[in-house]
Amino acid sequence: MTIRQTTLDFPTPDNHARRRFIIGACNAMAADWIDRWPEWPGMIRALIIHGPRCSGKTHLASIWSESTSATTLTHLKDGIDHVNPANHYVLDGIAPNANWPDDMLFLVLTRFTGAEGSLLLLADQSPASMPWKLADVTSRLAVMNTAQITTPDDAMLHDLLQKLADDKGLALDEDIIAYMVKRMERGYETAVQTIQALDEMSITEKKKVNLAMARKILNNGQATLF
Repeated sequence: MTIRQTTLDFPTPDNHARRRFIIGACNAMAADWIDRWPEWPGMIRALIIHGPRCSGKTHLASIWSESTSATTLTHLKDGIDHVNPANHYVLDGIAPNANWPDDMLFLVLTRFTGAEGSLLLLADQSPASMPWKLADVTSRLAVMNTAQITTPDDAMLHDLLQKLADDKGLALDEDIIAYMVKRMERGYETAVQTIQALDEMSITEKKKVNLAMARKILNNGQATLF
């Protein structure tokens, strides 16, 4: 599929509601861990969810934050004075880079050891397998509760396309969804970009989405990955 970058819409709060989260074989474990809070075992009450972009990690974090009044942090480069181990935090986009200095992350993990607060870590890949400079960071991440979101199967891809279309108010007939599921690349980003492209084409042509549009997008590479 030819690649053409498009802009993603920001999700509305309702799109991240618990009832809107689609559960399948690829993400059932992650969803189950979210529902099990606060019964997260370990010296640090924490959960790592890792998986591809657009796979629902942010949606699960939103569900958890609604229950815990958690604060989302996208970096620690300004220090951790504001991080209270009695509270709950989402650490979004964990990776060994300037946003997440090893020493700062180590201090956070130390601060939450045996504490009342909780941490939900989100990453594209398993943080324990990342090249952290401090071995203590790697070892602490390695013993945390972890759930991986994997590639969607046909059933999940079908439901995901339907949800993404519904979020945009885009009417998709069943035959169009079935056509796309059978032919498109299996991937969350691909699904997002496909629906984005269909929506743009529908607006441009001032027509309801039809099978010809879906065929054109998949054959000519109008729907794309980043």
